[in-house]
Order: sequence, then structure tokens, then C-alpha cells
Amino acid sequence: MFTKLSVILIVLVATTVWAQSSENSINQTKAGNAHQTSLVLPNIIVLDSQNHEHRLLDLLQDQIAIVNFVFTSCTTICPVLSATMQAIEKQLQDQFGKGVILVSISVDPARDTPDKLRTYAKKLGTGQHWYWLTGRPSEVNQLLKAFGIPVGRPEDHPPIILAGNANADNWLRWVGIPSTETIIEAINELTRDNLLRK
Repeated sequence: MFTKLSVILIVLVATTVWAQSSENSINQTKAGNAHQTSLVLPNIIVLDSQNHEHRLLDLLQDQIAIVNFVFTSCTTICPVLSATMQAIEKQLQDQFGKGVILVSISVDPARDTPDKLRTYAKKLGTGQHWYWLTGRPSEVNQLLKAFGIPVGRPEDHPPIILAGNANADNWLRWVGIPSTETIIEAINELTRDNLLRK
């Protein structure tokens, strides 16, 4: 009796562990090597590439935002980060304007004026739902810190991409440059989560 009960308990525990492991594997597959994170974002005024002012949280409200960090004179990781965003824009073009936006924030706000960002964005042929943001250096630096980006020399900034919903404070953070497919899977999951909350 004791032996049979022990076997049953072992099987139940093993099944539970396997199920949890499988669920974690599925979540890991969807998010790649992303880390789930919580952010406290300042509601600062930012300038886009058309020289329009936005309150940051108003811009992000009710949106799934894919956010990266670049500067216009960068010749190393920024072109790769921008190419990743371009690929996302191309593959998800039907979702833009329907709750999904792209956001690129300058890590060099002292030099990256709206005009420079507009020229940079034009070279890439970006659409209207890809926002290129700059602003007062002190406020942009505050924003960078909130996103977990070290403030210092622009050329020293790490390659980081986030995807998330500011309303729900549900963010995924990649250090490095994930594949386009990985980010799109995460966006689709965030979009489903967003619909369930409504």
C-alpha cells in the first residue's frame, strides 16, 4: 500500500514538473531570451521627427510599442537595430495604426534634432507609425534611465529592444538584437493579452 501510494505521488509530482517545464519552454520560445520587466516611465514632453510635441504616456497609451535606442551619427549597432525595426514594420504593416507603434529614442538628444531624425528616418523610408523621438537632454536622459539605458557617451549605449504595453506595465526586454520572428511572436502575445484585458 505504501509502495503504491509512493509511486502515485512520484508520478503526480513528475507530471506537474513536466507540465510547468513545458509551459515555461513555450513562453521562452515566444519571447526568445527576453526578460519581463516593469517600468516607471516619466510623462515628459518629447519631440518627434516632425517637430511635434507629445506627452510620452499619451503617445504610448493603448499601444503595443516596440522601442529601440539609436543616434543618427552611429555607424555600428544602430543600423542593425534600425534594420530589425524595418523588418518588423514591413511584416506587421497591417497592424500599425491599430494598436501597434514603433518608437526609436535618440541617445544623443543634444545633437539629434527633429530635423536630423527626419533626415535619418527618410533615408530608411519609415512609415507614419514609427516615431523618432528626441527632446531636452535632461528629460531624455531621465527617460533613458527609466528604460534601463545607461546615460553617457552615445557610442557606448548597449543594443536594447523593448516591446510592451505601458497601460498594463507589461514589458519584454532584449539585451542584444533578437530575430525579427522572436519580436513578432512577442508582439502577437502582447496583443492577445491586451485584448483579454479589455
